[in-house]
Amino acid sequence: MPPRPSAAVTLETAQPPGDTKARLLDAVVQIFAERGFHATSMRAVTQLAGTSVSSANYHFGSKEELLRAALILRAAPLNDLRLKALALVEAGPSEGKVRVRAILEAFVRPLLEARPELKDEGFPGRKLAARLYVDPPDVVKAIQQEVFGPVTVRFREALENAIVDVDPENFDLGLQLSLGVVVHSISGRFIWPDEEEDPSGSKREQAIESIVAFAASGLLALVEEKNSETGNPGASAQ
Repeated sequence: MPPRPSAAVTLETAQPPGDTKARLLDAVVQIFAERGFHATSMRAVTQLAGTSVSSANYHFGSKEELLRAALILRAAPLNDLRLKALALVEAGPSEGKVRVRAILEAFVRPLLEARPELKDEGFPGRKLAARLYVDPPDVVKAIQQEVFGPVTVRFREALENAIVDVDPENFDLGLQLSLGVVVHSISGRFIWPDEEEDPSGSKREQAIESIVAFAASGLLALVEEKNSETGNPGASAQ
């Protein structure tokens, strides 16, 4: 079944409730997710937030700084949950392939399991992840690296420790492809079961487990296949 089109951003001119800075942070995420960095104008952001361009410049200075602040704010709880989940995995007894899957689950599950809004086609988070990874400007790449880079490095190190003698080039390719699976799953191309058809949450849980299993199997298959081709059979997660 092809994905249904998501709702477009609707600009409101009425003054919405809440703190001005908070409204600006919400608005820039909504418009950036819908249009991308170049097409996100401060005028459109301030119109949606119900404030003025001068007010936005006063609080943040530029569109880039506004977007950076918004993404840091949204990413902080996710990064914290991921690091806590990773710490539990690293403190546990799992080894080899089981440990690889557990590490990937610590990265993926916090993003997916508590997101009922993924079923909402108008929610900007459905497009935000994909936009961060496909939007071309270097400024977006720099912000994405700043916001998520340190946590991604921690997970990369944990996976490297779980896979013996891995070739860095093959490993990086596997990670990129695994990350692509995760981005796809929340970008609006993956149809999540809603509460009416899945009141117990079992289908949603099955979907999360399938995403984790697919990412782990793909990473390990690529690493083991590439290393066997180059005569490095020791590179594996037993």
